[in-house]
Amino acid sequence: EHFGYNHAMKMKKLKILKFALVFLALLFVIFLILDAIFPLNLSALNKSQAKILYDTDGKIIRMQLANDGIWRFHTDDVPEILKQSALLFEDKYFYYHFGVNPLAIMRATAYNLTHKNRIGASTISMQVARMMEPSERSYTNKIKEIFRALQLEWHFSKDEILNFYFNLAPYGGNIEGVRAAARFYFGRELNELSYAQMALLSTIPKNPNKNRLDKKSDINRLKNRVVKLLYKAGIIDLSAFKRAQNEPFKNTRVKAPYNAPSYADVAFKNGLTKTNLDLEIQNDLLNILNNAMIKLREKNANNAAAVVIDNEKMSVVAFVGSHDERAKDGQNSALNMKRNVGSTLKPFIFSLALDSGLITPKTQLIDTEIFINEYVPRNFSGGFLGIVSAKDALNFSLNIPAVNLNLKLGDNSLYELLDRANLVNESKEFYGASIALGSSEMSLLNLAHLYSIYANGGVLRPLEFAGEFINAQDTNITLISPQSAYLTAKMMSEASRSYLKNVWRYAQDTPTIAFKTGTSYGSRDIYAIGFDKDYTIAVWIGNFNAQKTDKLTGLNDASKIIFDAFKLMAQKRNLHFLTSTDGIIKIPTCVDAFEFEQCKNLQIDEQISGVWLKDKCTSIRGEELDFMYKNGFLNKEELSSSPCLETLKSKKPLFASPYANETILSDSNITKVMLKCYAYLGDEIYLKVDDGEFKNAPSGSENIVSLGISEHTLSCLDENSNLNEIQIKIRR
Repeated sequence: EHFGYNHAMKMKKLKILKFALVFLALLFVIFLILDAIFPLNLSALNKSQAKILYDTDGKIIRMQLANDGIWRFHTDDVPEILKQSALLFEDKYFYYHFGVNPLAIMRATAYNLTHKNRIGASTISMQVARMMEPSERSYTNKIKEIFRALQLEWHFSKDEILNFYFNLAPYGGNIEGVRAAARFYFGRELNELSYAQMALLSTIPKNPNKNRLDKKSDINRLKNRVVKLLYKAGIIDLSAFKRAQNEPFKNTRVKAPYNAPSYADVAFKNGLTKTNLDLEIQNDLLNILNNAMIKLREKNANNAAAVVIDNEKMSVVAFVGSHDERAKDGQNSALNMKRNVGSTLKPFIFSLALDSGLITPKTQLIDTEIFINEYVPRNFSGGFLGIVSAKDALNFSLNIPAVNLNLKLGDNSLYELLDRANLVNESKEFYGASIALGSSEMSLLNLAHLYSIYANGGVLRPLEFAGEFINAQDTNITLISPQSAYLTAKMMSEASRSYLKNVWRYAQDTPTIAFKTGTSYGSRDIYAIGFDKDYTIAVWIGNFNAQKTDKLTGLNDASKIIFDAFKLMAQKRNLHFLTSTDGIIKIPTCVDAFEFEQCKNLQIDEQISGVWLKDKCTSIRGEELDFMYKNGFLNKEELSSSPCLETLKSKKPLFASPYANETILSDSNITKVMLKCYAYLGDEIYLKVDDGEFKNAPSGSENIVSLGISEHTLSCLDENSNLNEIQIKIRR
């Protein structure tokens, strides 16, 4: 009988077990079916991340919110202490349950039925499920949450689920994930956190709005309570416990770094994480600009920009698109702004002239008035210096010698150089002779890039800016020779004290650099560019709305920024100036402005080997000869014995006023017109209007004639019977 009873009980238990197994199997099959019908939204486990942009040394330049406006940075490298701390406060049996803790649910249910305040029973898996599909708290949603937790446990390992938790957990406000929390509450990466900081982070997800560390009022008391629990649980030892207790905290939230916005926008667009920007140079440059602009605001200069190029790496290592976004129109950027660049292009004319044999550094040039059809250039000062060396003409930034040299360069002029560099958009005729004075517009970045050829042997190398090439250039372009690059840079590095004037005090103690300044018409755009072998720095000052400044100049108001920048860089880096290159020889050179029978001014000068100096007979202008006559630099006897005599005999006289095909508007029937004509040879010229008689006049003299409303032919004849005729029109 006893045996029969035991057998019956065993059979009953076996039956129950079979039933339980069948029931569990059925539940499992149902789960698999539901899992297939309602799969996990895996994209919710990999939400878009915020972005961090680093400089060349790993410092943070800027951070960018994720697409949904959340600060979220994924990580797979959570410190072990932080993991243990989170499990202690959130789910100590995480590694033992299957996504749901039945005992915790029963305990929470019993408590909530007998108490007004409620406690939860969510496991970490259930919390991850809720993070995937946020919804209102209800019993229905809790069942969905449990199902999703089971799915997570089925498809992922415990460590993977724990990592999802650390990447998605809320930490107050728009901070998600433990890495973002470490960054914004402590300004650190996870591996840099102290035990106390890790402990505090562990408490936030349980109640993110109440426990967020930038608002929690009793943060130090909370910290001490948490680290005590960690110590009792054996997660930290006594020494770490005492250090953590003594570590004070304040309610803070670290601001997201916001550096180099113009640069960072491009870098983010190009998907960069690591860049070539140097944040130290960037911040130094910004500080120098800000200090300089304090005084210049009084002169109606509200905006400034600057760029630094590493000439060896050919990367932009600093770029300030706008020195102050709070300034007038300061939200703009000079990145793509194209403006008239003033005198900054003159050095390239002198480089081309060196390569063409038109000049050597000591060659005499004539600074006097010239007439190029309707264009009559003037120097910034309004006067003329007469005979000057090429080096002084460049350093004094004289307009006439630059325009004159560029004309003499013909089809190898500044326009062709800029065209090869893809920096002009119009025809050569569109710019005319004024291109020598910066009438072509370009961005500050393109201007600085162009200047980098001096540190690179005359080659325009591709320039990297925030992950892309400037001007879409990805090949080397040779613009000038290495020899003219060095000689021009050397000339620019030897500016005299008389040129620098009151800026001299700023230039003192500056490492050797070559520099050039520029001022556009009406002082709208102010430039200064400096370079050595290592770096090229360019500065723009003005107004984004193109308003005039109060008579600022590149020399007086922008050059100090260049000097200060190089001084500061020299304190932190080893700077080098350009070294001479092969192919430059020092020999006795005739530097006369005119071809005399015998050289008057023989000096030891630097020449480019293999470049023959051109004679001046074919390129000298009538205005230049007139200047030499009138100022005693040339007399008839010297001219008659000059090698230029035969060439000059056949040159037509030059009409300075009016110019060919000019249209003159008039309100009266008779208009007074000034005739001015230069002969290449002889003291006199002969002028004729229409079918009238020739009348003699001194060469270069101003002669007034009265003309009616009509088309007119004006004639100018020299003593060698060379005739120049032009047509003009006078109309109402």
